[in-house]
Amino acid sequence: MATDHKIFELQQKLYLKSKQEYEFRFYSLFDKIYRKDILLQSYQLCRANKGGAGVDNITFTMIDKKGVKEFIDNLSLELRTNSFKPSPVKRVEIPKADGKVRLLGVPTIKDRVVQMAIKLMIEPIFEAVLHPNSFGYRPKRSAGEAVRQIAINLNEGYTTVYDADLSKYFDTIPHQKMMEKLERKISDYKVLNLIRKFLKAPIQITNHNGKTEIIANKEGTPQGGVISPILANIYLNDFVTLINERTPCRLISYADDFVIMHKENFTEEQLGWFVKCIESEGLTINLQKTSVVDTTVVGSVFNFLGFAFKRVRSIYNPIKGYIRIEPSLKAIKKFKEAIADIVKHKTSRTMQMMIAKINPIIRGWRNYFGYIGNFRDVFVKLDGYINHRFYQWAKRLSQRSNRSFMQNSWEILAKNGLILLRLGRPNVKGLR
Repeated sequence: MATDHKIFELQQKLYLKSKQEYEFRFYSLFDKIYRKDILLQSYQLCRANKGGAGVDNITFTMIDKKGVKEFIDNLSLELRTNSFKPSPVKRVEIPKADGKVRLLGVPTIKDRVVQMAIKLMIEPIFEAVLHPNSFGYRPKRSAGEAVRQIAINLNEGYTTVYDADLSKYFDTIPHQKMMEKLERKISDYKVLNLIRKFLKAPIQITNHNGKTEIIANKEGTPQGGVISPILANIYLNDFVTLINERTPCRLISYADDFVIMHKENFTEEQLGWFVKCIESEGLTINLQKTSVVDTTVVGSVFNFLGFAFKRVRSIYNPIKGYIRIEPSLKAIKKFKEAIADIVKHKTSRTMQMMIAKINPIIRGWRNYFGYIGNFRDVFVKLDGYINHRFYQWAKRLSQRSNRSFMQNSWEILAKNGLILLRLGRPNVKGLR
């Protein structure tokens, strides 16, 4: 969604001021946050991101029906008169592949809009000072660029990789330290106070008896909050800068995921120092999920953001081999599970209904992984997996329909709108 030109110009001024005067602290931001044009832009951005209702059960549809102008006017007045108070954050548990859950926080729409207005103002200020090797949730940066930078580092000889995992990063960020980092660039106490209120907003949970209760939030910035990603980047920036500028290593980060790359083997003293640096920030490295990989060894592999970096043999250099980048086994497994959950042997869905559901998954996967390179062999196998799922589904059809599908599966799937990972739409012969 395009940013209003007046807001864009303001952001440009904030960025340039912050870039040119590193020590400058911005003192007049709060009056921008309650500007109606900025709140309207924030509402439109939040609406485009969709998302459900918070603890007040108010949806975008309800606000649209009642009137967006009235919503913005009232919100602007609350902020201007200092009567605005964040609501509790609704906690939602998202199952993870390892059987654990990821805790997400769902603020009310009103809170999301205010957070977005804060983000519009502080993001250009901190974007000017965030380290270039930090790629997560930043404008004009992506996971693909982080992966490309890792590949560049490997080619330049940074072949020893410290593949680290932070324990519950978003949930454990210390509030006081977070505020201290914000205060380096912002002196407007009203903005700081507003951010502090969001950090400390209580959490609504559902207990084991199925009843809701409100608990205090003493640390962390809930995943799901609009300003959580920018706050997470700001908090970790000191560590990213320290490693990249004061050691011979290179660190590539994407939010709480990072790797430290070195041209030599890490010593135990160096590894211990990394842990101490993180602990000094009030964070913890999960040592059970952290490893050191020597990527010069054929067969070595490490994963980052769904990609696997493997040292494989080459017919031209069978001893040294080369680094191959491809979707990780975990990413492939998740893709297959998502397809299998839709294209089932026994289902009431029609072929068109299933294709309509899996096409966005295929398109998203192709856009994400296809940005890095051409994984034709992986894509061909996964396209074959999709075809096989429909083959299993077709067994329940009548004998005549079943035989027709088996003989012309690619053509039938193409006519019903299926796209492929490798080149888009399958042709009638299924040779693409």
